[in-house]
Amino acid sequence: MHGIRMRTAVAGAAAAAALAAGCGSGSGGSGSTGSPAASGTGSPVSASAAAASAAADNGVAGQSADQVLQRAVQALKDAGAVRAAGTVGSEGGQITMDLRLDTTGDCTGTLSQGGVGSFQVVKSGQQLWVKPDQEFWQTHGGPAMAQLVGDRYLKTTSDNPDFGEIGSLCDLTALADQLGTGKSGLAKGGEENVQGRPALTLTNTSGTGTGTLYVATTGEPVPLKLAKDTGAVEFSDFGTPVPSATPGPDQSLDLDQLQQPSSSTSVV
Repeated sequence: MHGIRMRTAVAGAAAAAALAAGCGSGSGGSGSTGSPAASGTGSPVSASAAAASAAADNGVAGQSADQVLQRAVQALKDAGAVRAAGTVGSEGGQITMDLRLDTTGDCTGTLSQGGVGSFQVVKSGQQLWVKPDQEFWQTHGGPAMAQLVGDRYLKTTSDNPDFGEIGSLCDLTALADQLGTGKSGLAKGGEENVQGRPALTLTNTSGTGTGTLYVATTGEPVPLKLAKDTGAVEFSDFGTPVPSATPGPDQSLDLDQLQQPSSSTSVV
């Protein structure tokens, strides 16, 4: 009776995967790019970050650009979990993200795209929940679908091909590996202050633009910021576990049931 293309429903999420692609293609973005706009949430300096800023020098300033990058990749993996907040550019436009993700592939947070809407995302193991906002339903789902779903999540799994990009984006290990690829021509720069911590810049210029990765020079050599001509993302809350709470049955609608031929609502 009512139709909705779920590939369109996750267009914003798919475009957000440009973060990982951007990491691989340039290991960063324009050093002149300011702090990311992450739906007003930003990435505040935590007590641990403040403590790290006073920690001992970690020696990255004396290493080659490739060595610094590989240490940053490993430090990100070793952290186990991180918050990534900011904006990334894609063919579909600017994507704003604020996600907490870990090396097991779990995540929670929001993704949004102008003219499309925003999505709340929760992933735990193979289970995945996505809740589009009213802006999305007004432009893509229609009033009937909006009424059917209401203020609930759509529940599916990461095996669903329509939602594959979200699963990739939630994987901190995959994101770290992407940071370590496409590093040809990296150039070390000076130090800048990011989140109250001194950071060494690694810059790369390619056919897709200029990118800069900011790596902490004190404490663990974690990447603090990835900036490109089209946006910037900051990393914070290293090691803070992803919230484990997931939407209950009364808060979600099983997408697989909606896709059954006998369902009165067609999801195609």
